[in-house]
Amino acid sequence: MLEERLLNFEPPAKGNPLVDMARGYQESLLLYQAFKAGIFETLADAPKNAETVAQEIGSVPERTCLLLDALVALGLVEKKGDTYITSEVAQTFLSSRSKFYQGDLLDLQLSPERRRHWERIIDWLKGEKVGRWNHRETFNPSFVRAMAQAALGHKGFKETILAIANHSCFQSARRFLDLGGGHGLYAIALKQLKPDLEAIVFDLPHVEQVTQGYSRQYNAEVIFMAGDFHENELPAEQDIVLAFDIFYPSQTEKVLRKVYRALKPGGCLFTKHWFLDATRTRPKRAALFALHLKLNNPMSHVYALKEMEEIFVKTGFQIEGSTPVGDSASTLLVARKGGEIDA
Repeated sequence: MLEERLLNFEPPAKGNPLVDMARGYQESLLLYQAFKAGIFETLADAPKNAETVAQEIGSVPERTCLLLDALVALGLVEKKGDTYITSEVAQTFLSSRSKFYQGDLLDLQLSPERRRHWERIIDWLKGEKVGRWNHRETFNPSFVRAMAQAALGHKGFKETILAIANHSCFQSARRFLDLGGGHGLYAIALKQLKPDLEAIVFDLPHVEQVTQGYSRQYNAEVIFMAGDFHENELPAEQDIVLAFDIFYPSQTEKVLRKVYRALKPGGCLFTKHWFLDATRTRPKRAALFALHLKLNNPMSHVYALKEMEEIFVKTGFQIEGSTPVGDSASTLLVARKGGEIDA
Protein backbone atom coordinates (compact mmCIF):
# COMPACT_ATOMS: atom_id res chain seq x y z
CA MET A 1 0.00 0.00 0.00
CA LEU A 2 2.76 2.41 0.93
CA GLU A 3 4.64 1.59 -2.31
CA GLU A 4 1.56 2.37 -4.43
CA ARG A 5 1.29 5.82 -2.84
CA LEU A 6 4.88 6.53 -3.91
CA LEU A 7 4.36 5.67 -7.59
CA ASN A 8 4.08 9.36 -8.54
CA PHE A 9 7.69 9.80 -7.49
CA GLU A 10 8.97 7.14 -9.93
CA PRO A 11 9.95 8.20 -13.46
CA PRO A 12 8.31 6.20 -16.26
CA ALA A 13 11.67 5.45 -17.93
CA LYS A 14 13.41 2.36 -16.63
CA GLY A 15 16.94 3.30 -15.67
CA ASN A 16 18.66 6.66 -16.10
CA PRO A 17 21.86 6.62 -18.18
CA LEU A 18 22.16 10.42 -18.14
CA VAL A 19 23.73 10.61 -14.69
CA ASP A 20 26.18 7.83 -15.58
CA MET A 21 27.16 9.76 -18.73
CA ALA A 22 27.78 12.93 -16.76
CA ARG A 23 29.74 11.14 -14.06
CA GLY A 24 31.70 9.27 -16.72
CA TYR A 25 32.78 12.61 -18.16
CA GLN A 26 33.95 13.76 -14.73
CA GLU A 27 35.87 10.53 -14.20
CA SER A 28 37.52 10.89 -17.63
CA LEU A 29 38.68 14.41 -16.77
CA LEU A 30 40.01 13.19 -13.42
CA LEU A 31 41.95 10.43 -15.18
CA TYR A 32 43.40 12.88 -17.70
CA GLN A 33 44.41 15.47 -15.09
CA ALA A 34 46.09 12.82 -12.94
CA PHE A 35 47.90 11.52 -16.03
CA LYS A 36 49.12 14.99 -17.02
CA ALA A 37 50.21 15.70 -13.45
CA GLY A 38 52.51 12.67 -13.59
CA ILE A 39 50.76 10.68 -10.85
CA PHE A 40 51.01 7.32 -12.60
CA GLU A 41 54.68 7.63 -13.53
CA THR A 42 55.49 8.73 -9.98
CA LEU A 43 53.77 5.69 -8.47
CA ALA A 44 55.00 3.16 -11.03
CA ASP A 45 58.14 2.05 -9.17
CA ALA A 46 57.28 1.73 -5.48
CA PRO A 47 54.62 2.64 -2.90
CA LYS A 48 54.75 6.26 -1.76
CA ASN A 49 52.77 8.38 0.66
CA ALA A 50 50.92 11.51 -0.38
CA GLU A 51 53.66 13.81 0.92
CA THR A 52 56.29 12.14 -1.27
CA VAL A 53 54.04 12.21 -4.31
CA ALA A 54 53.28 15.88 -3.71
CA GLN A 55 56.96 16.69 -3.43
CA GLU A 56 57.74 14.91 -6.71
CA ILE A 57 54.97 16.52 -8.75
CA GLY A 58 55.06 19.92 -7.03
CA SER A 59 51.62 19.88 -5.41
CA VAL A 60 49.96 20.50 -2.04
CA PRO A 61 50.07 17.27 0.08
CA GLU A 62 46.52 17.55 1.50
CA ARG A 63 45.03 18.06 -1.95
CA THR A 64 47.20 15.33 -3.43
CA CYS A 65 45.87 12.91 -0.82
CA LEU A 66 42.28 13.64 -1.89
CA LEU A 67 43.18 13.07 -5.52
CA LEU A 68 44.94 9.80 -4.75
CA ASP A 69 41.97 8.52 -2.74
CA ALA A 70 39.68 9.33 -5.67
CA LEU A 71 41.99 7.41 -8.03
CA VAL A 72 41.85 4.46 -5.62
CA ALA A 73 38.05 4.60 -5.90
CA LEU A 74 38.40 4.42 -9.71
CA GLY A 75 40.65 1.38 -9.48
CA LEU A 76 43.68 3.16 -10.95
CA VAL A 77 45.68 3.33 -7.72
CA GLU A 78 45.91 0.93 -4.77
CA LYS A 79 46.21 2.06 -1.15
CA LYS A 80 47.85 0.24 1.74
CA GLY A 81 48.08 2.11 5.01
CA ASP A 82 49.16 5.63 4.07
CA THR A 83 50.99 4.61 0.87
CA TYR A 84 49.83 4.41 -2.72
CA ILE A 85 50.95 2.53 -5.84
CA THR A 86 49.51 2.16 -9.33
CA SER A 87 47.07 -0.69 -9.94
CA GLU A 88 47.72 -3.40 -12.53
CA VAL A 89 45.55 -1.52 -15.03
CA ALA A 90 47.56 1.68 -14.59
CA GLN A 91 50.86 -0.22 -14.66
CA THR A 92 49.83 -1.81 -17.97
CA PHE A 93 48.39 1.20 -19.78
CA LEU A 94 49.72 4.33 -18.04
CA SER A 95 53.38 3.53 -17.45
CA SER A 96 55.59 4.72 -20.31
CA ARG A 97 57.82 1.68 -19.78
CA SER A 98 55.00 -0.74 -20.65
CA LYS A 99 54.71 -1.93 -24.25
CA PHE A 100 50.96 -1.47 -23.83
CA TYR A 101 51.29 2.20 -22.79
CA GLN A 102 48.32 4.33 -23.91
CA GLY A 103 49.49 7.84 -23.04
CA ASP A 104 49.31 9.12 -26.61
CA LEU A 105 45.82 7.65 -26.98
CA LEU A 106 44.72 9.37 -23.78
CA ASP A 107 46.15 12.67 -25.03
CA LEU A 108 44.28 12.25 -28.31
CA GLN A 109 40.92 11.33 -26.80
CA LEU A 110 40.86 13.78 -23.88
CA SER A 111 42.96 16.70 -25.06
CA PRO A 112 41.50 20.20 -24.49
CA GLU A 113 41.34 20.71 -28.26
CA ARG A 114 39.18 17.64 -28.81
CA ARG A 115 36.98 18.54 -25.85
CA ARG A 116 36.45 22.00 -27.36
CA HIS A 117 35.17 20.41 -30.56
CA TRP A 118 32.49 18.51 -28.66
CA GLU A 119 31.67 21.58 -26.56
CA ARG A 120 30.94 23.57 -29.72
CA ILE A 121 28.35 21.28 -31.27
CA ILE A 122 25.68 23.98 -30.90
CA ASP A 123 27.89 26.40 -32.85
CA TRP A 124 28.47 23.72 -35.49
CA LEU A 125 24.72 23.06 -35.75
CA LYS A 126 24.22 26.75 -36.54
CA GLY A 127 26.71 26.58 -39.40
CA GLU A 128 29.96 27.66 -37.76
CA LYS A 129 33.28 25.96 -38.51
CA VAL A 130 34.55 24.13 -35.45
CA GLY A 131 37.61 22.11 -36.46
CA ARG A 132 40.40 22.45 -38.99
CA TRP A 133 41.32 19.41 -41.06
CA ASN A 134 44.79 18.88 -42.46
CA HIS A 135 45.63 15.20 -42.94
CA ARG A 136 49.39 15.79 -42.90
CA GLU A 137 49.13 17.58 -39.55
CA THR A 138 46.57 15.19 -38.09
CA PHE A 139 48.64 12.07 -38.76
CA ASN A 140 51.60 13.23 -36.69
CA PRO A 141 53.83 10.76 -34.76
CA SER A 142 51.80 11.09 -31.54
CA PHE A 143 48.56 10.32 -33.44
CA VAL A 144 50.17 7.29 -35.09
CA ARG A 145 51.38 6.02 -31.71
CA ALA A 146 47.86 6.57 -30.34
CA MET A 147 46.46 4.36 -33.11
CA ALA A 148 49.04 1.70 -32.25
CA GLN A 149 48.10 1.90 -28.58
CA ALA A 150 44.41 1.57 -29.44
CA ALA A 151 45.13 -1.51 -31.56
CA LEU A 152 47.27 -3.25 -28.93
CA GLY A 153 44.73 -2.54 -26.18
CA HIS A 154 41.88 -4.19 -28.08
CA LYS A 155 41.11 -7.87 -28.69
CA GLY A 156 40.05 -7.01 -32.24
CA PHE A 157 43.74 -6.77 -33.19
CA LYS A 158 44.37 -10.47 -32.63
CA GLU A 159 41.07 -11.44 -34.26
CA THR A 160 41.93 -9.40 -37.36
CA ILE A 161 45.41 -10.93 -37.68
CA LEU A 162 44.03 -14.46 -37.35
CA ALA A 163 41.26 -13.82 -39.89
CA ILE A 164 43.85 -12.72 -42.46
CA ALA A 165 46.38 -15.44 -41.60
CA ASN A 166 43.76 -18.17 -42.00
CA HIS A 167 42.64 -16.90 -45.42
CA SER A 168 43.80 -18.75 -48.56
CA CYS A 169 45.22 -15.51 -49.97
CA PHE A 170 47.66 -15.26 -47.10
CA GLN A 171 48.74 -18.88 -47.41
CA SER A 172 50.05 -18.30 -50.94
CA ALA A 173 51.04 -14.63 -50.61
CA ARG A 174 54.57 -13.39 -51.25
CA ARG A 175 54.00 -9.63 -51.15
CA PHE A 176 51.53 -7.47 -49.31
CA LEU A 177 50.94 -3.77 -48.85
CA ASP A 178 49.68 -2.12 -45.66
CA LEU A 179 48.12 1.04 -47.10
CA GLY A 180 48.23 4.01 -44.74
CA GLY A 181 49.60 1.46 -42.29
CA GLY A 182 51.06 4.06 -39.93
CA HIS A 183 52.51 2.17 -36.96
CA GLY A 184 52.79 -0.98 -39.09
CA LEU A 185 51.69 -3.34 -36.31
CA TYR A 186 49.40 -5.34 -38.60
CA ALA A 187 52.22 -5.77 -41.10
CA ILE A 188 54.66 -6.62 -38.31
CA ALA A 189 52.37 -9.27 -36.79
CA LEU A 190 51.73 -10.89 -40.18
CA LYS A 191 55.44 -10.80 -40.96
CA GLN A 192 56.13 -12.66 -37.72
CA LEU A 193 53.66 -15.35 -38.79
CA LYS A 194 55.25 -15.59 -42.25
CA PRO A 195 58.86 -14.32 -42.17
CA ASP A 196 59.48 -14.76 -45.93
CA LEU A 197 56.66 -12.34 -46.77
CA GLU A 198 57.64 -9.00 -48.28
CA ALA A 199 55.70 -6.49 -46.17
CA ILE A 200 55.42 -2.85 -47.29
CA VAL A 201 53.96 -0.09 -45.13
CA PHE A 202 52.89 2.83 -47.34
CA ASP A 203 52.35 6.12 -45.51
CA LEU A 204 53.38 9.76 -45.23
CA PRO A 205 57.16 10.35 -44.89
CA HIS A 206 57.11 11.63 -41.30
CA VAL A 207 55.38 8.43 -40.11
CA GLU A 208 58.44 6.28 -40.87
CA GLN A 209 60.16 6.89 -37.52
CA VAL A 210 57.17 5.42 -35.67
CA THR A 211 56.85 2.44 -38.02
CA GLN A 212 60.52 1.56 -37.79
CA GLY A 213 60.43 1.99 -34.01
CA TYR A 214 57.75 -0.69 -33.70
CA SER A 215 59.56 -2.83 -36.28
CA ARG A 216 62.67 -2.83 -34.07
CA GLN A 217 60.64 -3.38 -30.91
CA TYR A 218 59.01 -6.53 -32.30
CA ASN A 219 62.06 -7.65 -34.31
CA ALA A 220 60.19 -7.95 -37.61
CA GLU A 221 61.59 -6.10 -40.62
CA VAL A 222 59.09 -4.28 -42.80
CA ILE A 223 59.72 -1.99 -45.77
CA PHE A 224 58.53 1.58 -45.39
CA MET A 225 57.51 3.34 -48.60
CA ALA A 226 56.84 7.08 -48.28
CA GLY A 227 53.91 8.50 -50.18
CA ASP A 228 50.39 9.92 -50.10
CA PHE A 229 47.84 7.44 -51.42
CA HIS A 230 45.57 10.32 -52.41
CA GLU A 231 48.24 11.59 -54.80
CA ASN A 232 50.70 8.78 -55.57
CA GLU A 233 50.39 5.43 -57.34
CA LEU A 234 50.91 2.31 -55.26
CA PRO A 235 53.56 -0.38 -55.73
CA ALA A 236 52.25 -3.05 -58.08
CA GLU A 237 52.13 -6.86 -58.04
CA GLN A 238 50.69 -7.16 -54.54
CA ASP A 239 49.06 -10.40 -53.38
CA ILE A 240 47.33 -8.65 -50.49
CA VAL A 241 46.48 -5.07 -49.65
CA LEU A 242 45.41 -4.03 -46.16
CA ALA A 243 43.39 -0.81 -45.97
CA PHE A 244 42.43 -0.26 -42.35
CA ASP A 245 40.58 2.84 -41.10
CA ILE A 246 41.48 5.02 -44.08
CA PHE A 247 38.23 5.29 -46.06
CA TYR A 248 36.58 8.02 -44.00
CA PRO A 249 37.46 11.13 -46.02
CA SER A 250 36.52 11.73 -49.65
CA GLN A 251 38.24 10.17 -52.71
CA THR A 252 37.48 6.60 -51.60
CA GLU A 253 36.69 5.41 -55.14
CA LYS A 254 39.84 7.03 -56.49
CA VAL A 255 42.00 5.27 -53.88
CA LEU A 256 40.21 1.95 -54.43
CA ARG A 257 41.01 2.10 -58.15
CA LYS A 258 44.69 2.48 -57.22
CA VAL A 259 44.40 -0.52 -54.90
CA TYR A 260 42.78 -2.52 -57.69
CA ARG A 261 45.67 -1.71 -60.04
CA ALA A 262 48.22 -2.59 -57.37
CA LEU A 263 46.81 -6.09 -56.79
CA LYS A 264 47.61 -9.13 -58.88
CA PRO A 265 44.62 -10.89 -60.48
CA GLY A 266 42.98 -12.89 -57.73
CA GLY A 267 44.67 -10.77 -55.06
CA CYS A 268 42.79 -9.85 -51.89
CA LEU A 269 41.86 -6.56 -50.28
CA PHE A 270 41.19 -6.62 -46.55
CA THR A 271 39.61 -3.47 -45.20
CA LYS A 272 38.59 -2.84 -41.58
CA HIS A 273 36.49 0.16 -40.58
CA TRP A 274 33.76 1.35 -38.28
CA PHE A 275 30.86 0.71 -40.66
CA LEU A 276 27.36 1.89 -39.81
CA ASP A 277 24.24 -0.19 -40.27
CA ALA A 278 21.42 0.81 -42.63
CA THR A 279 19.85 3.12 -40.02
CA ARG A 280 23.20 4.93 -39.52
CA THR A 281 22.63 4.72 -35.74
CA ARG A 282 24.58 1.56 -34.89
CA PRO A 283 27.07 0.55 -33.70
CA LYS A 284 27.19 3.37 -31.17
CA ARG A 285 30.92 4.01 -31.58
CA ALA A 286 30.60 4.39 -35.35
CA ALA A 287 27.66 6.81 -35.01
CA LEU A 288 29.58 8.98 -32.54
CA PHE A 289 32.65 8.81 -34.77
CA ALA A 290 30.61 9.98 -37.78
CA LEU A 291 29.58 13.08 -35.84
CA HIS A 292 33.10 13.76 -34.54
CA LEU A 293 34.60 13.51 -38.02
CA LYS A 294 32.12 16.05 -39.39
CA LEU A 295 33.01 18.49 -36.61
CA ASN A 296 36.58 18.48 -37.94
CA ASN A 297 36.20 17.77 -41.64
CA PRO A 298 33.04 18.58 -43.62
CA MET A 299 34.25 16.25 -46.40
CA SER A 300 34.37 13.20 -44.12
CA HIS A 301 31.92 10.31 -44.34
CA VAL A 302 31.49 7.13 -42.33
CA TYR A 303 30.12 4.46 -44.65
CA ALA A 304 27.38 1.98 -44.03
CA LEU A 305 28.65 -1.52 -44.79
CA LYS A 306 26.30 -1.85 -47.77
CA GLU A 307 27.57 1.46 -49.16
CA MET A 308 31.16 0.27 -49.03
CA GLU A 309 30.30 -3.06 -50.63
CA GLU A 310 28.62 -1.24 -53.52
CA ILE A 311 31.71 0.92 -54.06
CA PHE A 312 33.89 -2.19 -54.07
CA VAL A 313 31.74 -3.86 -56.70
CA LYS A 314 31.65 -0.69 -58.79
CA THR A 315 35.45 -0.61 -58.72
CA GLY A 316 35.67 -4.22 -59.95
CA PHE A 317 36.12 -6.17 -56.73
CA GLN A 318 34.28 -9.37 -55.89
CA ILE A 319 32.98 -9.32 -52.32
CA GLU A 320 33.91 -12.44 -50.35
CA GLY A 321 32.28 -11.52 -47.07
CA SER A 322 32.53 -9.51 -43.88
CA THR A 323 32.88 -10.29 -40.21
CA PRO A 324 32.67 -8.18 -37.02
CA VAL A 325 35.90 -8.02 -35.02
CA GLY A 326 36.60 -7.11 -31.43
CA ASP A 327 33.55 -5.58 -29.82
CA SER A 328 31.72 -5.56 -33.20
CA ALA A 329 32.20 -1.81 -33.67
CA SER A 330 34.69 -2.66 -36.44
CA THR A 331 34.02 -4.93 -39.40
CA LEU A 332 36.57 -6.71 -41.58
CA LEU A 333 35.48 -6.71 -45.23
CA VAL A 334 37.25 -9.03 -47.70
CA ALA A 335 37.21 -8.65 -51.48
CA ARG A 336 39.15 -10.07 -54.46
CA LYS A 337 40.38 -8.60 -57.67
CA GLY A 338 38.83 -10.42 -60.64
CA GLY A 339 41.02 -12.96 -62.34
CA GLU A 340 42.43 -16.38 -61.62
CA ILE A 341 41.68 -17.35 -58.06
CA ASP A 342 43.67 -20.00 -56.22
CA ALA A 343 41.72 -22.96 -54.97
